[in-house]
Amino acid sequence: MKNTFLLTVPVILMLLPWLSVSFAQHYIPGYLPEGAIARFGKGYPFNFEYSSDGTKLAVASTIGIWIYDTRAGGQELDLLTGHTHYVSRVIFSPDGKTLASICRWEDYTVRLWDGVTGAPKAILVGHTGEINTIVFSPDGKTLASASGNIRLWDGVTGESKATLTDHRGSVKVLAFSPDSSRLASGGADEVIRLWDVATGELLLTFAAHANAVDALMYSPDGEKIASQGLDGNVCLWNAQTGEFLHLLSDWTKEIASIDFSKDGETLATAYYDGTIQLWNTDTGEPLKTVNAGTKLYSLYYAPDGRTFVCDDDDGTILLYKANSGELLHAFKVPTGSVGNMGYSPDGQILVGADEFGLHFWDIDTGQLLQTITGYSEVINSVVYSPDGHTLVSLAGALRFWDIETQKLLRTFTPESSVRSIAYSPDGQTLACGTRDNAILLWNVSRWQQRTTLEGPTTDGVSSVVFSPDGQMLASGSWSKYNSICLWDVHTGELLKTLVGETSGILTLVFSPDGKRLASGGDDGAIRFWRVATGELLKTVETEADSIDSVAYSPDGKTLVSTGNHRGNDIRFWDVDTGELLKTIATKTGAYRVVYSPDGRTLASGGSGEVSVWDAATGERLKIFTGHIEDGVNSVAFSPDGKTLVSGGRDSTVILWDLTK
Repeated sequence: MKNTFLLTVPVILMLLPWLSVSFAQHYIPGYLPEGAIARFGKGYPFNFEYSSDGTKLAVASTIGIWIYDTRAGGQELDLLTGHTHYVSRVIFSPDGKTLASICRWEDYTVRLWDGVTGAPKAILVGHTGEINTIVFSPDGKTLASASGNIRLWDGVTGESKATLTDHRGSVKVLAFSPDSSRLASGGADEVIRLWDVATGELLLTFAAHANAVDALMYSPDGEKIASQGLDGNVCLWNAQTGEFLHLLSDWTKEIASIDFSKDGETLATAYYDGTIQLWNTDTGEPLKTVNAGTKLYSLYYAPDGRTFVCDDDDGTILLYKANSGELLHAFKVPTGSVGNMGYSPDGQILVGADEFGLHFWDIDTGQLLQTITGYSEVINSVVYSPDGHTLVSLAGALRFWDIETQKLLRTFTPESSVRSIAYSPDGQTLACGTRDNAILLWNVSRWQQRTTLEGPTTDGVSSVVFSPDGQMLASGSWSKYNSICLWDVHTGELLKTLVGETSGILTLVFSPDGKRLASGGDDGAIRFWRVATGELLKTVETEADSIDSVAYSPDGKTLVSTGNHRGNDIRFWDVDTGELLKTIATKTGAYRVVYSPDGRTLASGGSGEVSVWDAATGERLKIFTGHIEDGVNSVAFSPDGKTLVSGGRDSTVILWDLTK
């Protein structure tokens, strides 16, 4: 199930015009890494929650926890950092005095923060695997966290209270009873367990499902427990005795989400087939069926119980009247994919989040009240314009940045997902390779599409690169057939399809004189081609499973490559002979590599690090850390060689100063 978050009425006053003024004015401690001169983006948002008094909004992202003051127009108060990987969930205690966060990947700690000042309070250590969820008890005295076991912590100090180990396998879901006395848990072992919170004693165990327990919740009065399993069943149980009460759904329909109405008299179930079923929780009888007509994911009741919402697979949030199932409004998020959604506590405001921001609607009128932007998907590529004045980042959408002012100039979201981008040498054209096998050529100054190139490739355009004179464009595809094409940029004519490539293409580069083309693919080989004839000149077999990045030295004599071999080392090859000249052992890996304009250094992006190397000796000259550990997808030198830009899986772009 998707995360839910509750928002208070003051949220409608929020306005975050991301980069509407110089971005430097928005820098707060923890945001700009050492050695960086600018950073674009707030990361990818995973989870959102408001403090109980509605004065603060916490956003869990790939780079930390953003804290906003809702009373000051959404002013950024703090960026809480300390987790070693993405922050997957953040929650406030019921009194708002404590903030708890987890990181599902590699960092197996729970962290507590002061909910007022943002100061770190405690690091809770004890889990040895991925932490799936955390939840405060309604009275705020206990915090529960789940991985392969369940840990109970003091909700204020973080002191360990108990470790619950009876589950076999990963514990996926937790739910406190309304009076905070019991904890229900479910997970991969297909059973539900009830625990005494004060003593940690196991009270009840009941075999609930024929597959993992995927959702678990108490009814508002605490008398019933509803469970959803990966076996497709939805069950109601007596919360005191564990007695099975009703089977509300079975495996014949694939279940997406469940929720109790606020009076507890109804349980709503949403299905992937586009239907919503309302059930009487006392009798287990169906009350009403609502047909949404599209695949559904999550379902939540409003706090006042008047409405409920579902989100579908085309980025629409559907708002229904709770008692009749009447469709009241359909709210669309711009990106076509809803990440989270939730209500304000009074049920008047609906919030939908996608990878780019949060969108706020008035429940009664359907009016869009506000949008908070600044977040993005993973940064797949970053490129400088040839004059060095503009930077383009690719993360689902294309964003154009003014380097001097650090302002966002334009955002463009094509209908088809863009997978690769390249500037023409004169800076007038931007080529975009799409998932739908097309190449879009855009006039950058007029922002008009010049033409669309469509060839024999399949499986999407993975790489595009202009020849040094700008007359030709090479494109690569993930397909093993017709994977490299050469195009006339001015006429759009397909000039050649290179024959001899038997792998999907991951990277392409022209030699500085434009006479050769080097390609790297998913078979671990590097191939050199004669551009004039399309002839395959040489195939260099490497020890890699794939070649992820290749770059020519400015003199055209050497090619460097990175790939899936020996920790993603950097390898230097003689272009004429194919001989391996030397290897740089990066230790942290190298996913992308590029030469500086003068050829004296090269830069690589690896597992959270950006490194600058002496091209002649292989000595590491600089190392920049600031991206999260998961990886740096793209690096590029500015045309003058004074700045290095990197784009990471943490969904941010960082400019690094090379002059110091």
